[in-house]
Amino acid sequence: MKMSSLRITASLLVLATVSNGLVQFSQSALYDIYDFQGVKEVPLANCANGCYIFASTTETAQDAYMKNLVVHDYASGKDMSIAAISKQIQVGTSQKLPYDLVAAGRYSILNLNAADAQASDVAVYVVDRTKARSIDFEIYDAATMARATVAPKTVVTVLAAKHFFVKADKGQVNSFTARLTGFENAQENNADNCVYAYKTQTFDGFEFHVSSAIVSFVFDKKNPVTIKANYDWQHSTFSVNVRHLDQAGFLSSPGFHGCAKVNALQVFRQFNGGFYGEEFDLHANNKLRVTWDIDANVTQDIVIKDMTNSKRNAVNGVKKNFQIVMEGTDFVTSYYNSASPPYGFIARHTPTRV
Repeated sequence: MKMSSLRITASLLVLATVSNGLVQFSQSALYDIYDFQGVKEVPLANCANGCYIFASTTETAQDAYMKNLVVHDYASGKDMSIAAISKQIQVGTSQKLPYDLVAAGRYSILNLNAADAQASDVAVYVVDRTKARSIDFEIYDAATMARATVAPKTVVTVLAAKHFFVKADKGQVNSFTARLTGFENAQENNADNCVYAYKTQTFDGFEFHVSSAIVSFVFDKKNPVTIKANYDWQHSTFSVNVRHLDQAGFLSSPGFHGCAKVNALQVFRQFNGGFYGEEFDLHANNKLRVTWDIDANVTQDIVIKDMTNSKRNAVNGVKKNFQIVMEGTDFVTSYYNSASPPYGFIARHTPTRV
């Protein structure tokens, strides 16, 4: 086996080491289920001067846990459940609508569930209200996104409770930058110095498998673009993730955000994590030149092997825009045994027909 037989145990140990860590950005915060499970109150620091709250859940309307996870306003005594917030969708566009806390005040998320209640994955994205209102953005839930083919706003964001898939069809001339952050960190010179997940000067469409809860896109031109998302993240065969090599994409460690000013121990977590290692097979129907662009801080090898030409590449240590070029390949396999926080990586791949 390429991956450790102790991976499940290792995963649980990793989750224990980061169990107190929301992902705290300069002007927002991203919470997962481990921030709430067994915890009675989570103060919302980013709401001190008002905030926007967005939520994505995997719960159905009949499930109780998210109904008993509530945003509490200490001034008014009002509660709003995470279940209700997650269902705030604009009719006609499928855009998510925020729970808008206008006034400065004291706000918390209260967990009214029993300590041993069964929970499911959730993502709660909380943004300083002033900052949010300064950005021309559109935001969607991966589970309900039904965006029309229209010109994008300055930032297009997709939020999800678990790993998800986002795709854009080839359309009019454009270029874009994607980051694994919310809309407030999506642009160049962002507050938390977040690296790009993918950047291109051409637009041939893309297929991104997002191993976190959020991704944001900035398109350079206001040409209409078709973007879709869903939870079809893992095309799995015998625990191997199968991807398309002839589409622009990236592989990343779970929860990777690439923000230098954020505590590296803070990553988005979910029940079906991958800190203990993953394996990927990437296939194409034709021979390609594939360029890899890698940012990494790891202590164990990330292996990227050109199976067509039997060439093994290993990445270790600290790397910034480290490149690997494969000539005439149609099959690549990649795997790693551990990406436990504070370590992580992103490996972008770009195909060119030869």
